[in-house]
Amino acid sequence: MAADLRVARPVPRPAPVDRWTWRHPEGRLLSAAVGAAAFTTGLALGGAVSLPFWAALIAPDLAFLHRGKTPPAGPGHVSPDTVRLYNTLHDPRLAAGTVAAGALTASPALLLAGLGWTTHIAVDRAFGFGTRRPDGAIH
Repeated sequence: MAADLRVARPVPRPAPVDRWTWRHPEGRLLSAAVGAAAFTTGLALGGAVSLPFWAALIAPDLAFLHRGKTPPAGPGHVSPDTVRLYNTLHDPRLAAGTVAAGALTASPALLLAGLGWTTHIAVDRAFGFGTRRPDGAIH
């Protein structure tokens, strides 16, 4: 009798529930709360008349103006050459780092810019817009 040398294949596990990201209603509510808190805090700290606050609030979407060498794959896509820039400008860690740097250095301009940036990212997530896949589509 020949020995059975088949290797047992592991059973794939189901994907974890993605509850705290923009892909789930609870994550969208959390994002909306963060966006509202960042916006309200920014306004309370003088953001209503602050250029850094408003500039950072709209700046991440300036990535849409970047035209790469490769055309977008379709409606709602960005050029694959733009994905890295778009995802970097929509990274909440960078926005949080800007808020922290502004708070640690007591720089109102940096703090307000970070709050505006955080507001933008959080509102995008609340409406279901996440980062982009390599082909330029929304995750």
